[in-house]
Amino acid sequence: MAKTSVFVAAPDFPVLDGCEMLSGPYADSLATAKRLGFDGVEIVMGDPAEFDAGQFKDLLREHGLGISAINSGGIQYKLKAALVDADAQKAEFALEKLKHNIRHCQTLGCLQQVGVARGFAVRGRPMRWYRGCLVEVLTEAARYASELQVEIVFEYANRFEINTVNTGAEAREIVDRVGRSNMGILIDTGHSFLEDPDVYQNILDLKDYVRHFHLHDSNGGGALIGGGETDFDRVMETCGGIGYRNWFSDGLFTAKYTDEEVRRSTNGLRQLYEKHGI
Repeated sequence: MAKTSVFVAAPDFPVLDGCEMLSGPYADSLATAKRLGFDGVEIVMGDPAEFDAGQFKDLLREHGLGISAINSGGIQYKLKAALVDADAQKAEFALEKLKHNIRHCQTLGCLQQVGVARGFAVRGRPMRWYRGCLVEVLTEAARYASELQVEIVFEYANRFEINTVNTGAEAREIVDRVGRSNMGILIDTGHSFLEDPDVYQNILDLKDYVRHFHLHDSNGGGALIGGGETDFDRVMETCGGIGYRNWFSDGLFTAKYTDEEVRRSTNGLRQLYEKHGI
């Protein structure tokens, strides 16, 4: 059966306006994740050099939790770097940090997410240049990850968060150009609501690409408790139809909800997994 993971911000990850993720010492955030009914976590990494994967693996075992992915957002938000940059040295720095994350993924046995770490459009450069650079750096990252038997999931995001690769169709084009079997797509239902013509049809359109999900309501809120417009029953029905049975992550606003509300979300998702055979 599919499993639900929650975002856990690394202790060195900066506080972002409008986000309320589980944070603090890992021992505390993992204990909270377990108490709230999650099956595992997705680490929102800061600087991978500050992370002890072996120690974290012990904590996962202690709390009976799995891990879905390492989120590379800290390359953008913590290190102020990007995989595409007019300065080649800065772009190389970002790639080396991504590779460090990938080595942690190998140790932990999880996916590597690549999203806003790609960076914003570069002033004075056309988007075709940007996308060409992005394909080149993702190809190298996927080659490196393949050697370590790690899969990469590329996440597109809405225009209000970043101004590059905003739709499922655009993400598919990038992944096709990379052409590596260990690279797929991550669909965030919140981003999809804002950018794709139809959230549910988009899942069908990307059925051969999708390897991970972030479950956020149309307003960014938690699955089943956000009060937005997304029909998560229909999301799960569609996922069941394409044979998806892997991780679903949630968690931009976990800390703003009561324990009872979050348990309603985790329990409700588990019921939907069972209902739709995922």
